[in-house]
Amino acid sequence: MKSSELGRIRKEFDIWHPFNKQNVEEAPREKGVYIIRQVAGKSFGRLHGESDIFYIGSTTSEGGLRQRLMQYLHPGPTQWTNQRLNEFLKKYQMEVAWCICREPVNFEHDLLRQYLNDHDELPPFNHADNRRLLKSVSDSLGFSDKVTVILTKGKQE
Repeated sequence: MKSSELGRIRKEFDIWHPFNKQNVEEAPREKGVYIIRQVAGKSFGRLHGESDIFYIGSTTSEGGLRQRLMQYLHPGPTQWTNQRLNEFLKKYQMEVAWCICREPVNFEHDLLRQYLNDHDELPPFNHADNRRLLKSVSDSLGFSDKVTVILTKGKQE
């Protein structure tokens, strides 16, 4: 899955904004799904194929997309994914696209499942809990045996 394919799913994903404070402050306050990619759709290798998508996320919070995206620019001390993405924002140019939707968690899950089917792995900044990852793997790949997933937490140097 590449960001250029997402416009066929939702036309809002044809509009990419530089991931910076000014654009985030203009994001809607409604719930929705957002995708973060490398600038101009520049691809990088995955286990299978290539993609330019760093992260697929959703929010159902009262502050909506604006509040959630702002957390990446100002991560708290316990927000490990936000901290990592914030560090990468200093190294790489990124863009963000979003869409407002009624069931953002379901839509996010569908996009993650499609990404997993295409690349045999999740986007680099997506981390799922054990149940969600196991369900995605077994649903997507048809595994019927028990699968063990080990997640590690902490800073990567």
